[in-house]
Amino acid sequence: FFLTKTTMFLALISTPYILIGAAASAVTLTYFSWCKGIHNLRLKLSAQETDNRREDNEDNITAGDLRRRIKQLPDVVQKYIKAVSHDVEKLADEEIVPFARSLRMEQEGELLLNGQFIDFAATEEFRTRYKHAGFVWDAVRKTQCIPNLVAMPVHVCVAYVNGAGMAKAQLPMGIPVMVAQSNTPMLNQSELMRWAAEATLFPLALMPPNINIENTDHNMSAEETALKWLPSEEGDGNSAILELKHHTTTARLFFHFNSDTHLVTSIHGTRPKLIGGKYVMTNWGCFLSDYERHGGLRVPTKTEVGWQLEDDAPFEIYFKGKNRRFIYLTNNPKHPRDADHEHVE
Repeated sequence: FFLTKTTMFLALISTPYILIGAAASAVTLTYFSWCKGIHNLRLKLSAQETDNRREDNEDNITAGDLRRRIKQLPDVVQKYIKAVSHDVEKLADEEIVPFARSLRMEQEGELLLNGQFIDFAATEEFRTRYKHAGFVWDAVRKTQCIPNLVAMPVHVCVAYVNGAGMAKAQLPMGIPVMVAQSNTPMLNQSELMRWAAEATLFPLALMPPNINIENTDHNMSAEETALKWLPSEEGDGNSAILELKHHTTTARLFFHFNSDTHLVTSIHGTRPKLIGGKYVMTNWGCFLSDYERHGGLRVPTKTEVGWQLEDDAPFEIYFKGKNRRFIYLTNNPKHPRDADHEHVE
């Protein structure tokens, strides 16, 4: 009888610890499963870039070739490329341009959720050639499960890999916060637009092919990629239109440039927005500032993004981000280095 009572007592007092241990194990396993999923996406991103590098010659573009490409652009875009690639302008015509093939960076900032801005921290990896555009954004943010008492981390992933967009978010133990979505035409378009806007972080990716070098006489297939700049419909001399076709998806964005610095200040377009479970084409804006020199290029380190829900209404900002620790990877030994820059021989 005494042993039975003792056993029951020990079982009673140990039950909470067993439950806590089981919950902790479940959270840990879920976290590792999330990390494995992100790792697999990055592997697909790298494989996509490796496969396509055999099909182009971007690693061997000379400074002379680049200057000829620049002359094909609208005047305002020419000024922009020259302003952000000052180090490249110093190269002799026969020298190889250090085109980065990828970028990894850290990001921190605030996301709007239920009317409140919530802190987040993220890492983002890009493929920086428009022919194989892609990115994986992996973020963690805190959300209040019980107001002012309990905050839990929410893992968020947004990606564009092999022409397919993806978005998902979950709490610890794998509890979904939003329905995971992937590879729908509207989502693909939305994430390709995001890549094109974030290409200001690796602006040489916004250079179209040199029509004097590459064969453009053939008819483009449905799967082929193309990038081109067009004069702005606004006719103000400080804006231009970027059109990017990747796989079967097309992105069209309006770039606005500062008339003095020639740097991109904002990017606008009509982007799919998820409203009530359906995508609705909505005015979207990306606002860039605080330019710094990284990897030999001038790139924005501050980004704010918002929706314009009604014509002539102000943009409702839902994202505020600060970019840091830029790591550019290139095959060219002459690629500039700085404190936040790494180079692969």
